[in-house]
Amino acid sequence: MNAYFSVLRQRTGAICRLIRFLPVLAWGICSSLLGLGFAWQRNHNADWMTFALINLLVILIHGVISHAYNDREDWLSGTDQQSPGILSGGSGVIKEGRFSLEELLQAGRWASLGVLVIGCYFWWRFGIIVIILLAVAVWSAMAYSCAPLRLAYYPLSGEWLCAFPALLAGVAGTYYLLTFDLQPAVLMAGAIHAWLAMGLLMHNHISDVSSDLTAQPRKLTTVALVAAKTGMRNTPLVEVVYFFLALLLGIWGGINYHPVLWITVPSALGCISAALTTRPEDMASITGRQYLIYGFIIGDVVLKTLYLLLAPV
Repeated sequence: MNAYFSVLRQRTGAICRLIRFLPVLAWGICSSLLGLGFAWQRNHNADWMTFALINLLVILIHGVISHAYNDREDWLSGTDQQSPGILSGGSGVIKEGRFSLEELLQAGRWASLGVLVIGCYFWWRFGIIVIILLAVAVWSAMAYSCAPLRLAYYPLSGEWLCAFPALLAGVAGTYYLLTFDLQPAVLMAGAIHAWLAMGLLMHNHISDVSSDLTAQPRKLTTVALVAAKTGMRNTPLVEVVYFFLALLLGIWGGINYHPVLWITVPSALGCISAALTTRPEDMASITGRQYLIYGFIIGDVVLKTLYLLLAPV
C-alpha cells in the first residue's frame, strides 16, 4: 500500500511539473477570467459549472497536450537538452526522469480523451460553435510543436498562427459560452491579452537562443532569427513590439469601447520596461524580468476582472 501511494505521489508530482502552473495561469486561465469578467458585467451571474469545465479544458489542452508534445519534440531536436534557461527549456520532466518520450505521448492521448468527453458535452449543450473553438485550441497545441508543421520552429509562425488565435478564442469563447453573445470590447480584451502573452513567449525564447540555433531541425524562432541577424542585444525588442501593440489597442479601446481596457496601459508599460532593462546574455536578468512580466500580465487580468465584477454597469 505504501509503495502504491509512493508511486501515485511521484506520478502526480510529475504531471504537475509537466503542466507548469505559472504559464497556464498567465495564458489560459487568465483568458477565461477575462471572459468571465465581461460575462458577469453583462448578466450579473455565471454558470459556474461551465466556467469550471472551461478551465479544465485549459489545463488539459495547454498544460498537458501542448506541454507534453512540446517537451517531446524539443527534446528530440536537442534544444531542451542544451538549453541553459531557468524558466525555459521545457518542463524538465524528461531530463529529471519523470516521463519517458513514450509516456509523454500517452499523457497527450489521455488528455485528448478528456478533451473529447468535455467537448461532446459542450457540443450537446451549446452547439457547433464549441467544435470551432476546440478546433482552434487543439490546432494551436499540436501545430506549434508537432511535425509536419512544427510552427514554433519558424519565425512569426508559432506566435501568430498558434498563440494568438488560441488566446483570442479563450477570452471570446468563455464569454460566448457564458452569455451566447459576443462584443467588440471582448475581442479587444482577447487581442490585448494575446499580445501580452506573445511578448512573454518571446522573452522566454531569449534564454534558448543558443540551443535553438543548434537544434536539429533548427528552431528558428523570431527571437533566434533576430539574434542570428543582429545580435543578442536586440532580442528584447521583439517582445517590445507585442507589448506596444497591446498598449496601443488598450488606449484605443479604452477611449472608444470600454474603460476597463485602460488598465492595459500601466501593465503594458511595465512589460516594456522589464523588456528594455533585460540583459539578454545574463540568465539571472532574463529570469528576473520574466517573473516581472508574469506579474504584470496576471495583475492586468486580475484588475480587469475585479473591475468588471465590481463596477456598476
